[in-house]
Amino acid sequence: MCGIAGFYDPHGGFDRQNLQHMTDAIAHRGPDAEGHWLEGPVGLGHRRLSILDLSTAANQPMTSRDGRYVLVYNGEVYNYKQVARDLGLQLRTTGDTEVVLEALALEGIQAVARFNGMFAIALYDRHEQSLLLIRDRMGIKPLVYWQQGGRFAFASELKALQALPVALELDVQSLQDYLFLEYVPGDRTIWQQARKLPPGHYLRVSARGVQLAAYYSVLSHVQHRQALPEQEAVALLQDRLQQAVGYCSIADVPLGTFLSGGTDSSLIAALYQAQSGQAAHTFTIGFDAPQYDESNYAEQVALQLGTRQHTTQLLLADAREHVPSLFAHYDEPFAVSGILPMLLLSQVARRQVTVALSGDGADELYMGYGYYHWWARYQRVSRMGWLGRKAVAWLLSQGDARKRRAARVFDGPGTDTDWLHVWSQQQDMFTQGEVGRLTRRPYTHSTLAADWRAIQQLPLHPWEKISLFDIRHYLANDLLYKVDIASMAHGLEVRVPYLDHQVVEHALSLPVSYKYHAGVQKYLPKKLLAHYLPNELVYRRKWGFPAPVAEWLNGELRYLVDELLNPEHLKRQDIFDPRVVQQWVQAYQSGRNPYHGKRITALVFFQLWYRQHAG
Repeated sequence: MCGIAGFYDPHGGFDRQNLQHMTDAIAHRGPDAEGHWLEGPVGLGHRRLSILDLSTAANQPMTSRDGRYVLVYNGEVYNYKQVARDLGLQLRTTGDTEVVLEALALEGIQAVARFNGMFAIALYDRHEQSLLLIRDRMGIKPLVYWQQGGRFAFASELKALQALPVALELDVQSLQDYLFLEYVPGDRTIWQQARKLPPGHYLRVSARGVQLAAYYSVLSHVQHRQALPEQEAVALLQDRLQQAVGYCSIADVPLGTFLSGGTDSSLIAALYQAQSGQAAHTFTIGFDAPQYDESNYAEQVALQLGTRQHTTQLLLADAREHVPSLFAHYDEPFAVSGILPMLLLSQVARRQVTVALSGDGADELYMGYGYYHWWARYQRVSRMGWLGRKAVAWLLSQGDARKRRAARVFDGPGTDTDWLHVWSQQQDMFTQGEVGRLTRRPYTHSTLAADWRAIQQLPLHPWEKISLFDIRHYLANDLLYKVDIASMAHGLEVRVPYLDHQVVEHALSLPVSYKYHAGVQKYLPKKLLAHYLPNELVYRRKWGFPAPVAEWLNGELRYLVDELLNPEHLKRQDIFDPRVVQQWVQAYQSGRNPYHGKRITALVFFQLWYRQHAG
């Protein structure tokens, strides 16, 4: 796990000092070694977090045996030994970097089909003078780039691009998308001139320009097979996950697992503990607000499994210290309260281990979210027509705060992309109309609309369509982004067994009844987890991973609202309509609608980001 950065500039505008600034900006991603390589139009930089082959021979940038290719690479290819055997590679090191390099040198982009892992790769061909960028299938590892007038730069994080002497302007479309979705979606970034390389894509840069293409899509792996008997299906899932956990356990450094006490992380911890042969380190964050704290469940799971449990409490004092500086780490506005506990969890885990396994991805693969039910309700109400849906929304709006929240969900625009509205409102973000009023520009969400329409055409159950949409967007650009930035801020590598592409493809082949059955979501994983834990720990209410940031912003952290959302500041900034912002602030602080807290959080988090990166 590392940080990479570099450029392709035939005009000679970037130099070694620029490359140094880029790697300095992401030094936290690789505290163990640093390397640079420059030749002709290209500069490649690397910061190393040593996981496999801890010797200096495995440092990067690395040049191929024949001298033609130079590589910088972030991630892990877990099956590297098998790839080396299959290709008959003669190696000088014992890690995966050289295998990735020589496989690409031998087979080009086709070699990626052999790789099982997570990766962001930059490979320079010295003969062709072309630069190849590759991002893993699921988007576990980030890769962003900037281009303008034939000049090109790339990095693991946007802050490395910000270290270059280039213009980066706020993208209003991305800001509006953020206010609607809580994250910046698709291949966009918060900057007009920068983009994300999408999951499963590669990009080639040369004197002929920039060419972007896909090498993998989950949509091509949706194929229903004949349903196995339940016992066989559970056994097959166990086999797939055991292999994935085994791969993710390959390391030359200490390793542990995150443990929330929920299904996803508990199953990964159970499988890892069963394979490791010794008491594994497990890490949990608790809260001093009981309605957010599930650390008790995690400790019960750890006791049942026999792990070495480490529980840390996130206190209000931690919030006062860390919330104002959250966006020193996060390069984009990101309205997810879980970033604070994830940063603290990563910091605590890094004291004991260098690698941690997480349970991310299971909710998307096995239909674990509550908004699946909201979409089903929305569709039922929509059968009454536009007027009937509006009537339901109006009736609910006359009730208590909970019913008023539901009213917002049902008050959709009535288009073929209403799912995006339902997702937004279930997450308590702003509606499209509210975003337009806030930013004083009309807004209709379009960034993800085309993909939702394409998925809608597939002959699948409605919940399968939502699952695919989440895998392609929410997972890569929200959940995985959250974990990558938080963990790498502390030099911790996080691996995600559920996102082994073989596990993903197996999940996509399962019938809906093995994901949601008799009122139980994540049905098959819970059946497997019941082999390791008692039912009272398996079949319990889902919590998620929030922190009480909204409550803090109406209490001890209210000074941030007063400072960052006051009308005079907003007038000087000239991004939001100050009167509209004040209406939201007053409605929340008065206590009339507690669900407005997420929206206030989104505005405050934007301002914290803006102060750090754009102010």
